[in-house]
Amino acid sequence: DKAAVSEAAVLLKSAKFPVIVSGAGVVLSDAVDECRRLAECLGAPVANSYLHNDSFPASHPLAVGPLGYQGWESAMKLVQQADVILALGTRLNPFSTLPQHDIEYWTGKAKIIQVDANPDMLGLAKPIDIGICGDARAVAEQLLAALGNHSAGKAGEARKDQIATQKSAWLQKLAGWDHEEDDMGSTWNARAQKAEPEKMAPRQVLRAIQDGLPRDAMVSTDIGNICAMANSYLPFEEPRSFLAPGMFGNCGYAFPSIMGAKLARPDRSAVALVGDGAFGISLNELPTCIRMEIPVTIIVFRNGQWGAEKKNDILWYDERFVGTELGDTFSYAAVAEAFGCRGVRVDTMQALTSAVSEACELQKDGTTTLVEVVVNKELGAPFRRDAMQDQSTILPRYKDLTISR
Repeated sequence: DKAAVSEAAVLLKSAKFPVIVSGAGVVLSDAVDECRRLAECLGAPVANSYLHNDSFPASHPLAVGPLGYQGWESAMKLVQQADVILALGTRLNPFSTLPQHDIEYWTGKAKIIQVDANPDMLGLAKPIDIGICGDARAVAEQLLAALGNHSAGKAGEARKDQIATQKSAWLQKLAGWDHEEDDMGSTWNARAQKAEPEKMAPRQVLRAIQDGLPRDAMVSTDIGNICAMANSYLPFEEPRSFLAPGMFGNCGYAFPSIMGAKLARPDRSAVALVGDGAFGISLNELPTCIRMEIPVTIIVFRNGQWGAEKKNDILWYDERFVGTELGDTFSYAAVAEAFGCRGVRVDTMQALTSAVSEACELQKDGTTTLVEVVVNKELGAPFRRDAMQDQSTILPRYKDLTISR
């Protein structure tokens, strides 16, 4: 739609604080370079849509990090200021726009230009001002042509300085963030720390993994509380590096998906992050790695609980836990070894960083390694605090499970 592209270009030229949200469509259409050129032309901060951290290079001075659940405060604070948002190759699904870190960043004040290859997605999740149905790369090229020699000038340089300040503040916060705070009225995390002071907390685990990952690593994450927290700790420099279940929420996704990625790119390190609950769904693929010679690294978070479900039970059901306990009477590392893989169990940050680095290096020799990580029972924020705060009983048989607040 040439008219819509022209209208979008006019709106972007007149924007006082344009922001780009780069989504899966940018990766799938190989449009990262076009997105970069658009950002540099407009002097626009670029945020990654939820669980598409590989849709823009993290080291670029205009990159501000991922949005959504466990995303970056820097991205949210800059999106909050936008007067025009170019949503490039993204559905703008609820997890990309829900409040996080007590920041209501999707204010409804900005004009929104949405580009998506599926016409049914345009304006579906959020009201938009201009909808363009098309391939992200093709539309980005048309926008660049329509923008011509437009320059962001001094305003663009000022935004770049603001980006650097916001990112630095957020990364410093992440570097020193060891433990989860409790919600008002709950003492779960404080009790979890006190009960097992010798064990690593989830954020310490994720920092240690980040330090051990090779720069070229492909990473998959599963559904779950700790895996979702990993959104804060996984910046990427190149596309097709990050696989995650997203809105499907399918449990057991990480391990088989990273096997597929390794088959496609055997030259790159392949690492799956998975909780001990979700891993039970796909551990049967361990012998497949041996039989089909698919060397990968699986990092299993061993906290003995279904964390995402348990967090809801803690906050809204007075800690009435139903089916959330997994126990710790067996070893996944030993299970991996029984299947012919290499199994390692770690309980310190230094040991974990070394184990991740070594496991990735051993992939070059055809070795699949399972790293079992001992973690305490701290839990991060619930996935949908916004939805859970207004509960409604739909079926009569569930009426006794609802607790009025």
